[in-house]
Amino acid sequence: MSSILQSTTTPNAGTLWQVANPRTWLAHARAYIQEHAIQAASSATIFAGFIFMAFPGIDLAVSRWAATGDADFPLSREHALRLLRDFNRVIPLLILPAVATMLAAQIAAPRAWLPRPHKMLFFLTFYGLGPGLAIQFLKTLVGRARPSEIVEFGGTLPFTPAWQVSGVCSRSCSFASGESATAIALIALALLLPVRWRRTAILALIPVVLAFSLNRVAFGAHFLSDVVLAWLMMLWIMLWLWSVFAAHGARIDAALTRGRRPIES
Repeated sequence: MSSILQSTTTPNAGTLWQVANPRTWLAHARAYIQEHAIQAASSATIFAGFIFMAFPGIDLAVSRWAATGDADFPLSREHALRLLRDFNRVIPLLILPAVATMLAAQIAAPRAWLPRPHKMLFFLTFYGLGPGLAIQFLKTLVGRARPSEIVEFGGTLPFTPAWQVSGVCSRSCSFASGESATAIALIALALLLPVRWRRTAILALIPVVLAFSLNRVAFGAHFLSDVVLAWLMMLWIMLWLWSVFAAHGARIDAALTRGRRPIES
């Protein structure tokens, strides 16, 4: 038994006190997330999906807050917010070629100052599987109409809860949010950095992820569940994929560079 659960009186009493004491819950949760990150991400995804399915009014309430009385989404015409949306769409066009170029350069002539090959290959693989394949598959499978398209906000299509396969939408559908997926994919960039810089990079990226993602809710382009579940699914895929690449990092690096040691710059 871990020291945090050890008793100062009897084993049973001490354990029950630690479990019942709300002051220890945050520490327990943090320890669980650190030790079982993949399971925590999967549990959070399932739990959030259940909440949004059981209480679909959450999505309507949040979107109604962003809309005006005449079923309009006025923030969608704000120039600054439109620039923010456009910038989010351009970021993958900048980052993916840059990472691919660095990977090719590292394979051709290994350099110590560049990220290790398995880290860059992880990022490209994650981007293809997560924001690329998984999100587009869900959009086609679920077929959920966007907020601005449903009857409640002046459109012609019916509202459907998250995860409900409806086929109401045939193209460019709402669930799940591609912009939110690409936004949170920026967190994966932190894994390319040395360990000592990762925490700072992730904390700096969180406001960016929130701004890019919630901007789409304000536009009437996505429901809150489209955004939240895209975040959680991408984190799940990211953490699982990282565990695979990190466990075999040395072998991947050796295979890609043919065993050549990086040249010190």
